[in-house]
Amino acid sequence: MQTISEDRLQEFLQAEVKFFARQETTSISISDILKKSEPENAADMCHGELPIRFAQRILQIEDIPTWKSCPELVEVHKLYSHTFRDLRLQDLNFDNMDPFTEAVQAIKERMKGVIPSLAMAMRRLRREEGWTEDQITEWLDNFLLSRISTEMLTSQYIACTTANIKNQKTRKGIVDQVCDPVKICEQAAKHTKKVARQHFKNIDREPVIIVEHMRSDSRVKFPYVPQYLFYIMLELLKNSTRATLDTALKEGGRPEDRPIVISVGADETQVAIRIHDKAGGIPFNVADNVWSYMYSTVNSDTEDFSSQGTPLAGYGVGLPLSRLYARYLGGSLHLMSMPGVGTSAYLYLKRLEEDAREKLPTSVGSLSDPSSSLLG
Repeated sequence: MQTISEDRLQEFLQAEVKFFARQETTSISISDILKKSEPENAADMCHGELPIRFAQRILQIEDIPTWKSCPELVEVHKLYSHTFRDLRLQDLNFDNMDPFTEAVQAIKERMKGVIPSLAMAMRRLRREEGWTEDQITEWLDNFLLSRISTEMLTSQYIACTTANIKNQKTRKGIVDQVCDPVKICEQAAKHTKKVARQHFKNIDREPVIIVEHMRSDSRVKFPYVPQYLFYIMLELLKNSTRATLDTALKEGGRPEDRPIVISVGADETQVAIRIHDKAGGIPFNVADNVWSYMYSTVNSDTEDFSSQGTPLAGYGVGLPLSRLYARYLGGSLHLMSMPGVGTSAYLYLKRLEEDAREKLPTSVGSLSDPSSSLLG
């Protein structure tokens, strides 16, 4: 074994970043995850894919000419470089996987502050560098979609190493083979009501959220990641609930007169969920903004995202990030709004495990989405 200097190690790692960033990522399906749910297989998948995905995002940051003058991008670059270094210096020993497990757990903890940092970075680039909404959306779509993929890989590995015996018959890591979308919708509705009670103290009645499904004797079940579906539903219900309660306050009506209805249906290949509200819809003059990462009803003049995020008014990235979670495994999210009436959100998810496959960005290239427009 030969000891090398820190400078020489950094040179080596920089070369490694460029080498791995040129590699093609392997798109993983739900079927692949289920087949590789043993800790050794999940670790091997992480060990092979994570360096590529982190390296590509490092170069995506470096592709911005002025990234070194943006403190938030410098911080995110540092986090990703630190993670890449840990992965490349970590041997995967199946006889003793504890060091690798500790490294993966450290990665997950380290990355918790990435989204607010990126949100502040994009606002700085818009203000100081003149970045357009389209540039910001394209850049963040690429970066955050990759972030979802690395989070999935690390979460899957950790879940496989700490399997819950009670759920192991249906769960393979983070994937539930019989995910029940009706149950997830009911859980999201319950949580949304709780949050609404905390943040709308001047309304004495909580919103009414109704969950409908095809037939009581035929619940839809499909292999999916429950936490992703819960996140998407929570964001959509958060928006509908806030709009419904705001409208009730302004017009003096009762929230129960404007029920939010969730309908769940499916055929052999897809699961469809519609969230319909009667909150007055989205005005035409702001319709194009709903998919923007920079659009939020929170005070946009402050830069302190860490202090202004609340469950009913977050960083302004909830809806576009929900769209990415839907797209990540081959699904889609659409909105149809009728100003003066209400808004319907349509979520489509792949039902077959071989069809639910990662949609990944290229190394630093663009990622188009023909379904991203607002219909109305």
